[in-house]
Amino acid sequence: MKRVICLFLFGIGLLFSGTEDENKDSTVTRVPESAVRYYSIQDAPGLQTGTLSPYRDPVSDRPFALHQPNDRWFSPDKWMHLSSSYFIVLQSHYVLNRNFRFPENEAKNISVGLSFSLSLGKEFYDVFGKKGIFSWKDLVYDILGCALGYFTLQLIE
Repeated sequence: MKRVICLFLFGIGLLFSGTEDENKDSTVTRVPESAVRYYSIQDAPGLQTGTLSPYRDPVSDRPFALHQPNDRWFSPDKWMHLSSSYFIVLQSHYVLNRNFRFPENEAKNISVGLSFSLSLGKEFYDVFGKKGIFSWKDLVYDILGCALGYFTLQLIE
């Protein structure tokens, strides 16, 4: 308990330990004038489609298209999709089987379903978030991660 209290006090101390400069205005973010870019109304992104949304990436006007120009098959993002799906399957199976006493086969099926539904949720978040596209390639890597996790659980059993 003493360690928790000490860590809490240490964290509070870090939050409020910043040195305040009297001449510094923390409410204003200063950007150098050379970094400011000016656009004419003809150069505005999204003008051709009629929507000027700051959250829409002008990569594709069809977010669910099979071919997305900037989506590559091999990138660090794909590795993250594969590994996160794999570890979600393994960890959720462990928790369901050991902590909640689910039978082995039920825990496997639920963990694969959980991982796949989180993957779909992430892709829908990409569509309605800042990225703007539904990456089918990411979904393929998520399915591969789920399958790899399932086969790993089969081998362990």
